[in-house]
Amino acid sequence: MKRSGRIKWGNLWVGIIVTFAMAMLLYTSFHGGGTSIFETKDTLVCYFANVNGLVKGAPVWLGGVEVGNVKSVRFVNLDEERRIEAVISLKKSVWEFITTDSKVKLGTIGFLGDKYVEVVPGSKGLPLLESGSVITVLSGGGLDAVVDKAPGITGSVDSLMTSLKAIGQKLAGGEGTAGKLINDDALYDNLVATLNQTTELMAEIQKNQKKIMAELGTTLENTSRITGRIDSGQGSLGKMVGDDALYDNLANSSARMDSILAKIDRGEGSAGALINDAEVYEEVRNLLVRVNNLIADIEANPRKYFKFSVF
Repeated sequence: MKRSGRIKWGNLWVGIIVTFAMAMLLYTSFHGGGTSIFETKDTLVCYFANVNGLVKGAPVWLGGVEVGNVKSVRFVNLDEERRIEAVISLKKSVWEFITTDSKVKLGTIGFLGDKYVEVVPGSKGLPLLESGSVITVLSGGGLDAVVDKAPGITGSVDSLMTSLKAIGQKLAGGEGTAGKLINDDALYDNLVATLNQTTELMAEIQKNQKKIMAELGTTLENTSRITGRIDSGQGSLGKMVGDDALYDNLANSSARMDSILAKIDRGEGSAGALINDAEVYEEVRNLLVRVNNLIADIEANPRKYFKFSVF
């Protein structure tokens, strides 16, 4: 049986479509998003206590851009913080950002989405990490941190609600100033009466505003006139303020008074002796006593001291 050398159009179209698909796949691999299977990559080792669902093939991001993927995830159980080892691969073109102080952390795509590894770029100028090095892992963050802190947050909320409930009970019972404001009708009535009186007072002030302003203007005018007279040296107060001679006389009088008081304090003169000499004080006191006794005796026995005769 002879074989036909013709190619069916259906088979030809299938071949064209497959070839086109392979070309697009290769083009996407080299130029599309994500990472290419043909691009050179280096690896880093990360140790986690819990990867929270991280799987092989998960994306690795650097600054929000996908630069690699998770190559492997396996149990090693080195210690409590290094139970799981994850090896990540990154494009060689971004290795300039991977320095000795670079770090990695787990992230979540969406609220409950897949996991990914986020690489935090290191400081510029520091040495680059070598391929296969262990990179530091940042703990916490994301939804897992919120879930871990949920019991503490719930406890705080419960405590807050208990405190608010106690405050509400005190207010309802009329305790404290706020409770009295809420429950005491007399206090409310007094407050309303005070507000009414204040309103009436303000209305009265506004009603008599012109009169008050006129009286205030008159007072200011009188004050200005008085200060003008004083400033011009009129009257006693003006002379006291503007006359230097009066000030000099007062200063001289004050100086003389100081001199007299100083002499008295030193015991000079009669006044000084009376104040400072105890013997003079006692003699004067005794003299006054004798004089008082004499006057009393004269009043009691006037004939003893005075004799009257008509003839």
